[in-house]
Amino acid sequence: MMKNKKKSLLILVVLFILSGFSAFSAGKSTKTLYDQGLAYQEEGNFYLAQQYYLEVVGTNPAFSDAWYKLSECCYKLGEFDLALQYLANAEKYEKNNSRVQNLKGMILISMGKINDAKTIFNSILKKFPNDIDAHFGLAEIELYEGRYSGAESQYSEALKRQNTNRKALLSLALVCAERNKFTEAEKYLRQALSYYSGDPEVHYLAAVVYSIKGDLSSAEKHARIAVEVKNDYERAYEFLIGILYRQGRYNDVIDLSDYLIRSNRNNSIAWYLKGIAQNKLGNSTEAVQTWTTGLNVQPQDEFMRFAMEKEIRDNLSVEDRRRISWAKYHVENAKQYKSRYDGAGAVFEYQRALLLNPTNYEARKAYADILELNGMHEMYLNQLLFIKQNNEKEIKGRALVELNDNIESYSYMLSDTLASRWDVEPFYLDKTRWNIAVFYENNNTSFIHADTNRIAASYAADVFSGIAITSVKTQVTPVSGYGEAFKNARASDFDYFIMLSLSEGQNDMTLTAKMYSGRTGLEVFSKSFYSTGNNRFSTVMRRLRNSVLEQLTVRGKILKRNGKTVLVDLGKAENVVKDAKFKIVKKGSVKTADNGFGVYYSDKDVLGDLIITVAGEEVSEAVIENHGFYDRINIDDEVVLISSPEIKKSNSATGNAVDNVPAADANGKTVVKGSDLVDEIRKAVERPSILDLLRNIY
Repeated sequence: MMKNKKKSLLILVVLFILSGFSAFSAGKSTKTLYDQGLAYQEEGNFYLAQQYYLEVVGTNPAFSDAWYKLSECCYKLGEFDLALQYLANAEKYEKNNSRVQNLKGMILISMGKINDAKTIFNSILKKFPNDIDAHFGLAEIELYEGRYSGAESQYSEALKRQNTNRKALLSLALVCAERNKFTEAEKYLRQALSYYSGDPEVHYLAAVVYSIKGDLSSAEKHARIAVEVKNDYERAYEFLIGILYRQGRYNDVIDLSDYLIRSNRNNSIAWYLKGIAQNKLGNSTEAVQTWTTGLNVQPQDEFMRFAMEKEIRDNLSVEDRRRISWAKYHVENAKQYKSRYDGAGAVFEYQRALLLNPTNYEARKAYADILELNGMHEMYLNQLLFIKQNNEKEIKGRALVELNDNIESYSYMLSDTLASRWDVEPFYLDKTRWNIAVFYENNNTSFIHADTNRIAASYAADVFSGIAITSVKTQVTPVSGYGEAFKNARASDFDYFIMLSLSEGQNDMTLTAKMYSGRTGLEVFSKSFYSTGNNRFSTVMRRLRNSVLEQLTVRGKILKRNGKTVLVDLGKAENVVKDAKFKIVKKGSVKTADNGFGVYYSDKDVLGDLIITVAGEEVSEAVIENHGFYDRINIDDEVVLISSPEIKKSNSATGNAVDNVPAADANGKTVVKGSDLVDEIRKAVERPSILDLLRNIY
């Protein structure tokens, strides 16, 4: 619905402008108008180009080339449905022209209709074997399907048919660089530079290739040539600043960022780069101010927002009044998730708000209500008590009466909980069973934001920590590669370690995570998480978190014992239910499996079996059965989940209140079905990070 409104608004704006534009263009020939549109299109000003093309087709509806160019502009602006409509008008007059079909195939790829696009390109090549644009289209499909070698082959076929083709040469250079074939990449670059010397885009893409190679000196040289030739080349300036940042030249980063901001105050990348450079120089206050302004320009820049919020939490006083406005963004985001019946998203955003501003009444109350609706009454009462202690002055009238009544009624109702009967204070329990390290390499795999791997690793550490429960500890450390990561993880006795890298396109991103055993160094899993649209950074991070947690074994320990009845430090908060079965293992004897998820323990260390009889929120009561003649079961012995009645979690607007916990049995098999984003989010067509670069090459 929003997409249709956006499209309608775009058309209305264009028509409104044209009402005045017609008077301006009166007396000009159709050819003159078309040429002006073409000039603007070549500059990348697609909106203004469309104005001229629309005037042309308004005067001459049979001007097929203008319809074709209109379609191209819409394609560049991401208006794919409208692009197809304009292209249909061009097709009326150019039924046998392969360029129309090639553009149609490219639009279909962008719409995720890969098979339809492939049919079109193959059909073109049957009729016109030397059509290089069809090879470009098939190359994109190969990239979408993860076959870089196939893409290289298609670009090579295009180059065979036109050995000076600019797009083929530059595309081959980029694809070879992505495959670490730098000798070949530089060969194609040299050819492109010899044919198109002084072309700013060629030098910009040369900078990208050398950056991928790690040759920052050559990358800087070509980026500087690009901006000298074209002094308003924003993308090249942004890339140059990113190179300077990687070289540690933070004052130069600030100076160039200020230049970009003076040229275009709405350039959010410049605000981001300036802020991280100030932060690296230790100017925390200035960095926060810069990022605050930048987020007013572009509120959806999640890299900038997370960098700012981390700095706020690390260095600003909890009493700082600015935290109120910073937390408001997440409260509003939570409402949006709730309106889309995404309870997990709402909980995540309320928790982000509370990390920034723990006394935020609206977020705390909303989070408490979700806990209550999920049956977590003890946790709900704790939230109400926190509100009474910290927010009572701002609550008036009926709301205050309701708060006090709820506290009184829930306090009475919960006076005989398992925890109180066993004289245990759940708040002070240390439930941490899994220690995971998150590492990243000091290279940047994004062509938009700088330092994305560091930001992603830091965010990963953040999302594994919840407000109510902390089940996973993480550590963020830059490393030179797998060897150093394994060494650090094993030396620090981490159960697992994760290597993260993030690639970013203009409107999407892919997070790649490789997880290894901290004990053996063997790979546990290798996964990619893709997302597009708003909140894509937080989405891929949440999907990573859930993919890891849903395969970690539920583990606990015995807190107290009374004959055959024991109390364990697991409950509904860890998805533990009545009749769940556990093995009791001698303290300190549970290890991670040699490979894959799950745990290992020797038969001689198994002391008995345990079945949950009463599942509380934070603790549960269970009966035990010894193994062997002697009773060797003691307090602090570990319990490991063996089987559980299936737990079905909803993803309604009130569901998934506590989803950041391990959820697998001893073999690493998930016992919680339908958890959060892993099952619920539809996987979009994944785009390689270099695709935006390749598409913009003419």
